[in-house]
Amino acid sequence: MLNTLKRALALGCAAALAATGLALSGPVLTASAATVSCTSSTPVSSRPTLRLNDTGSCVRLLQQNLANQGWDVNTDGTFTTRTEQAVRRFQSSWLNLTIDGIAGPNTWNMLINGGGTPYSVGKGPNTTSKVVLSFDDCPKSLSAFKTTVNAAESLGIRLVIFTYGDCVNWKLIDPAYARAHGHYVFNHSNTHADLTTLSYAGVLKELAAPGPQTSYGRPPYGAYNLTVKNAYASKPMRIWTWNIDTEDWTGKSQSTVVNYVINNAKAGNTVLMHMQYAAFNSSALSAIKTGLAKKGLSICRNNGAVGVSPSKVDC
Repeated sequence: MLNTLKRALALGCAAALAATGLALSGPVLTASAATVSCTSSTPVSSRPTLRLNDTGSCVRLLQQNLANQGWDVNTDGTFTTRTEQAVRRFQSSWLNLTIDGIAGPNTWNMLINGGGTPYSVGKGPNTTSKVVLSFDDCPKSLSAFKTTVNAAESLGIRLVIFTYGDCVNWKLIDPAYARAHGHYVFNHSNTHADLTTLSYAGVLKELAAPGPQTSYGRPPYGAYNLTVKNAYASKPMRIWTWNIDTEDWTGKSQSTVVNYVINNAKAGNTVLMHMQYAAFNSSALSAIKTGLAKKGLSICRNNGAVGVSPSKVDC
């Protein structure tokens, strides 16, 4: 009997112990999702935390709730990768949810009861009436970058910068320097590829370092599909695009870009410009600030150094 017991322990297998006729000393643990039964009348507070590979009626209820709200998900009662991606996308749509792919109490509550802060892809995490001035791509030089970053700080303006990995490799931008001077730096892919043309693995490669590893990202051209959304949510990054496109990349003059922003920006808007074009300088920023002020609008305030992966923006 002793030798048999040693053999069973060495195998580390419950089945081997069962073959000896010996009983286990404690209960066999099983996933709560498989042992708890859920219906639509089950109180939210009584629904278990669900994660990848869980099965059962509670998983099916989660999937049905997601599907009823238009999320692309399987409804077979198995928490597959597809279900996890749907949960992550759902979590991405609420600013106060953590994007982890796990359906815990907060996610269940938001799914059934709502009441949180909906996330707007165009407005991003700016929950104020302040206008956000965002700049994409690469500046003409690191010197020009630092000059404008410092000028914006002096004007009390907090810029939101979306740069790509090549800009970092080319040493045209210094994310740490910008953050130390009160500006956010987020991800804009690595090579500025159209992410909608890539596989899931290809998108993940574009979102990896050396591009900024942070909490928000802007897909090049503002283009995204289900594959792209799944990749961003897996990072996890929330997609942040814009409300006002200056189209400065077409070669517009500084005054044209400035006037376009002043004439078209509304409270809470995110404005799209590019660091390599006409408005990434002190005089343009100053003119935009003055012009918007005359309309009763103010720009996101610079309140000092910022972190790498903020959940919200401080304006």
